[in-house]
Amino acid sequence: MQCINCRQQEANKESGLCDSCETLDKQKINGLLYLPAAGLIINILCIPYGFYAFIGAIINFLRQTGIISWYAIGGVAVMLIDAVMTLTASWYFFRRKKGIRKVLVAYYLLGVAYMLYFVVVPAWLYGAYIDGNDIRNALFPVIGAAVWIPYFLYSRRINTVFCR
Repeated sequence: MQCINCRQQEANKESGLCDSCETLDKQKINGLLYLPAAGLIINILCIPYGFYAFIGAIINFLRQTGIISWYAIGGVAVMLIDAVMTLTASWYFFRRKKGIRKVLVAYYLLGVAYMLYFVVVPAWLYGAYIDGNDIRNALFPVIGAAVWIPYFLYSRRINTVFCR
């Protein structure tokens, strides 16, 4: 049986690929790594909407009260930092750069800090009501960090895919 990819060499029974094609396949972003890739892409696509909604809320608050709160200024700063970090993490991830571990750990920790700023701080400072959507929004970054940080720190696959 020939390799299903190159059709030139004898294929291994388990994968259907020859040894050289298996080596190339191990270096691709596939399998479980599609999940963080999808998360990065979705986050990039959601950044403009987040800015639009938050800036709209700030402008609405400014029209009603005539002031811009420190919380709003901090929120814009947190959103800018998150946007830069998301773009940096995407660059490292899709270019398969060597420092991906540090960048993605920082990305996921910043996601938790982002959630704390926009979910927990309003409830703590202003007594905002936390509903089911807020709890869901709080759990996703925490679960993501709890799953992906150890994966990127300890997985051997990261060495073969990213650390060339």
